[in-house]
Amino acid sequence: MSTKPVSKKSSELTNLSISALLGVMQVLPGESEEVYRRGLLATIEELDAKTPLQVYLAEKMFECLWWMRRYEEQKRAALIDAMADLLVPKKVPGVSLLKAIALDAMFTDQPSEEFRKLMDGGNYSLESLRQQAFMDKRGYLKMLDEQLALKAKTLAGFQASYEVLVNRKLNVERMQLSNDLLRRDLGAIDLEALPHDQPQKTPGQ
Repeated sequence: MSTKPVSKKSSELTNLSISALLGVMQVLPGESEEVYRRGLLATIEELDAKTPLQVYLAEKMFECLWWMRRYEEQKRAALIDAMADLLVPKKVPGVSLLKAIALDAMFTDQPSEEFRKLMDGGNYSLESLRQQAFMDKRGYLKMLDEQLALKAKTLAGFQASYEVLVNRKLNVERMQLSNDLLRRDLGAIDLEALPHDQPQKTPGQ
């Protein structure tokens, strides 16, 4: 999610946030409220949302993106956990410590000497380990993919609603501008017609 500096405009827009007004907390334990807030404000600013309804739709769109990121992180965590279980079967003495070593190496992408020994002991390569973890977790991963697809569909719905709302406002403004131009043109025609509408004097009058 975006962490760019929040502009004064974004700071003002946050006051329109529906969730902020209601006091709703969108982050879960372990997640950064600051990262969420900055991402939300960046989305509001990018969409140029101004009215409460526009801000609400922008917030719902960002909320969908936030959930999609959660699901992607869950997929990664589930695969890494499955890979660690393959390296360190539960019957192995000191399983907790060895699994912690494996998890740390894979989450940080910094394989230690202990991790390499676990790989050699299980006769695994990283590729074969990943493939087996995918197979073991395929049901869970499928469920997460379905949740991702559902959030993507919900996001598309909010995007369509926002576009309709913004386009409706633009259409009203265009219509008002068109009417103003039409009135101006009609006024100019009337002014041009005035001299021709005066009665013509006949000779001798």
